[in-house]
Amino acid sequence: MTRSSERAAGPGGARQARGKPESHAPDADASGPRYKSIFQTLSQDISTGRYPVMTLLPTEHELCDQFNASRHTIREAIRMLTVAGMVSRRPGVGTRVETARASTRFTQRISQFPDLLQYARNAALLVQDVRTIKLPKRLAEALGCSADKSWLHINSIKTLDDPDTAAASTLIYADPEHSDVRVEVKSRISLLRLIEDHFGDRITEVNQEFSATPINATIAKQLKVEPKTAGFVITRRYYGEGGLLLLATITTFPHDKMKYSMTLNVG
Repeated sequence: MTRSSERAAGPGGARQARGKPESHAPDADASGPRYKSIFQTLSQDISTGRYPVMTLLPTEHELCDQFNASRHTIREAIRMLTVAGMVSRRPGVGTRVETARASTRFTQRISQFPDLLQYARNAALLVQDVRTIKLPKRLAEALGCSADKSWLHINSIKTLDDPDTAAASTLIYADPEHSDVRVEVKSRISLLRLIEDHFGDRITEVNQEFSATPINATIAKQLKVEPKTAGFVITRRYYGEGGLLLLATITTFPHDKMKYSMTLNVG
């Protein structure tokens, strides 16, 4: 059993693929999403040297043939390799192997919603901007979704005890094809309620990733800190059946405004 909590530290001309037809979600079978087993196979192939560091993986079309899988499934598997730091995608070149081992980046998979939503119950979001956008290619790759697809983008700040003080910036990306989320600029919303009302009964897996990065100028202005201040970033991806990404959030805290604790019960 894992129990975790978050809290603020205090105020302050391509050839045709010969694989399976394209589908909206990765293939799945009784043992789970197909992309996971493909990821594991490719990861092992990289670790054992079948695909050496600084060489290219087979093309997407070749992998479709090799695994008899859809393009979307292969993309999901490559996304997982990218998140693990084992490969990088290079436009016009291909997918290059960067390391034979997964990075030490901390990625946690959540099995129980209470673990994930404990913090969300005490946090309100003040909506700054709402629009439908197509994601920049780099962001789409990071989230593991298509850059050609439109997403509902909600730019918000997270407040805790003091409603006038921004504790964090939260960017929300919701799939408009699978939800009817409607929010107004300057309104206050609960992320917990949004998840429960629009996605709760369809979310089968949540992935959360922790990273550190300098805060960019736009977010720094929202949080009233200097640009390039050290930031603590939590990226959460909410998946439905077949590994379909329904919702993603990127929350950025100034490094001194966030603590994360976890208790692991043994036995």
